[in-house]
Amino acid sequence: MSPLISVIIPVYNVSKYLRQCLDSIINQTYKNLEIILVNDGSTDDSLRICEEYQRLDSRIIIISQVNKGLAGARNTGIEKATGIYLMFVDSDDWMELHAIETAFSNMNEVDLVCFSFFKEYPTSQIPRAFGLNGRYKASFMQRKITGPIKEELSDPSHLETLVTAWGKIYKTAIIKDNKIQAKNLSEIGAWEDGFFTWEYLNQSKSVYILDVPMYNYRKFNSESITSNYKNSLLDKTNHMFDLLSEQLKKHNKGTDYLEAFNNRICLSVIGLGLNESFNKASFFTQCKNMKTVLNSRHHKEAYKNLELHYFPIHWKLFFFFSKYRLTIPLMLLLKVIKKIIKK
Repeated sequence: MSPLISVIIPVYNVSKYLRQCLDSIINQTYKNLEIILVNDGSTDDSLRICEEYQRLDSRIIIISQVNKGLAGARNTGIEKATGIYLMFVDSDDWMELHAIETAFSNMNEVDLVCFSFFKEYPTSQIPRAFGLNGRYKASFMQRKITGPIKEELSDPSHLETLVTAWGKIYKTAIIKDNKIQAKNLSEIGAWEDGFFTWEYLNQSKSVYILDVPMYNYRKFNSESITSNYKNSLLDKTNHMFDLLSEQLKKHNKGTDYLEAFNNRICLSVIGLGLNESFNKASFFTQCKNMKTVLNSRHHKEAYKNLELHYFPIHWKLFFFFSKYRLTIPLMLLLKVIKKIIKK
């Protein structure tokens, strides 16, 4: 019999999308699944929908808890998981029906299988190509998610391509034996998926990267936590950088990791700047806040070492403004980027 795979689905106020997600899991061609729905304090019809599907499928387990956030819900799911392998699916996303079977067929003498995804917009679907396919050392992927180096800077949009907690099959024992847990956004502001994946890869030997999109990542959920202004994001991001810096030192990572980390700090201005673009304050207040970002302890030092010549012209301009703290043209560019993203 095929081994049991635990599929952990945090659920929080997603009644609009939940059925599509659950239909895509219960109808997977890979059948030996333990489907753990963690109802994270939902106040809409999400729990009722979970219970409806539980009556239809005995593989579904429902755990209800007070709201702990995405990381807290994932950690609850990890604690309850009994499968030899483990996956995460976000409850406003969905998977192709052959995804688990196809991905698991590559789980031969590797510790992780990672597969690609579609970015789903209201009127379009865009596949995200990894540009990588096959078996690799875990350290190769770990360095890649730490940050880009040299020619990899030519496309900053790939920064988080391999980072996501979803779109992967993990070995449950590696997670539990090493007490790997998701960190909450309330602590680190961003990159909760990245930290989990980074720590998992640190305990792994090899991975299989499958450049086939089989996960559908919804980019138009207006209730998503990524669409709201976060007042303390810079402080939390700096704390996240502190934690990652400690890990790099603790595990004696080499100069390529340090270069990657430096570049991640520089590229984080995209996310921090877009966050500021959601600020309802005046344009000049936004510019002042961006000056604070660029003068913060991590960013000011990192930009000293950023090599601009690898970037295409539009990103070269963006990071030139960032490097030399020219916040007015930088904020104008960020507003253009925001409009493009909203389309």
